[in-house]
Amino acid sequence: MRFIHIADVHLGVTPDAGMPWSEKRGKDIWNSFHMVLEEARRQQADLLLIAGDLFHRQPLKRELKEVAAGFAAIPDTEIVLIAGNHDYLHPKSYYRTFAWPDNVHFILNKDLTPVHLERIHTTVWGCSFWDKEDDRAVYGKHQRQMDSEFQILLGHGGDDRHHPFRANELTAGYDYAAFGHIHKAAQLIPNRVVMAGSLEPTDCNDTGAHGYWMGDIGKTYCEISFYPVRKCEYCHEAVEVTPGTTGYDVMQQIKELLAERPAYQYFRICLQGYKDPDVIFDLNKLSNLERIVDVTEQLRP
Repeated sequence: MRFIHIADVHLGVTPDAGMPWSEKRGKDIWNSFHMVLEEARRQQADLLLIAGDLFHRQPLKRELKEVAAGFAAIPDTEIVLIAGNHDYLHPKSYYRTFAWPDNVHFILNKDLTPVHLERIHTTVWGCSFWDKEDDRAVYGKHQRQMDSEFQILLGHGGDDRHHPFRANELTAGYDYAAFGHIHKAAQLIPNRVVMAGSLEPTDCNDTGAHGYWMGDIGKTYCEISFYPVRKCEYCHEAVEVTPGTTGYDVMQQIKELLAERPAYQYFRICLQGYKDPDVIFDLNKLSNLERIVDVTEQLRP
């Protein structure tokens, strides 16, 4: 059984608000989401798991209709999703009454609930957030159910205020545990318990690679691989300053960095070291360079 696992897409977010590239980044996130749907069709994926925070805030009805149209275009893929702490089930949330296509299974319940997918011999267990925070340990230890060949956990959390869990408690009951919430992708237990990370970075502190996971589950194995999406990658870089360094020198160093690195990388620059007390660096001018999010200094005279 082939599956794709994503989380924290944050549709509707406006990364780096006020920057020249901000609007493009918002559109890129929508495009990356549709790219995953196309990949599910191309790979003939049996199952798409969306582990919370599909939206950055309460979704609009027109946005749900757009998402539903994308889901309907891959009818041979079963889709299971939950609400995270950003797009939680507010009493007036459109999630509560929205009519999804037949291949979409939204787990609305606050407590762990199974969805039986007979066509692919799989049961997916999951629950949604009903508020911005929920510190209950909702996953706990799980006894394997025998009504399906494959058992999967779909969750959103991992810190003290959002459905805390211990990864080693999940391996006995599930073939695979698919999590969201923490934006950094990680295999907490290789091929068994995985934090998807955000599909794309949503702000300049989301450093490193982002993307989606794809895997195969059989009777005796589960194997997964990570596939990066490289529309944007944030990097934190230090520029060393000495008492002989001028503003022109710093400008040239940053321009050289931008020329050397891929066009999808955006930078937070920190000036570090010692400076001539008479030299003042124009941080605003440096911040106006292309693909520079901001420039700060940690300098001593």
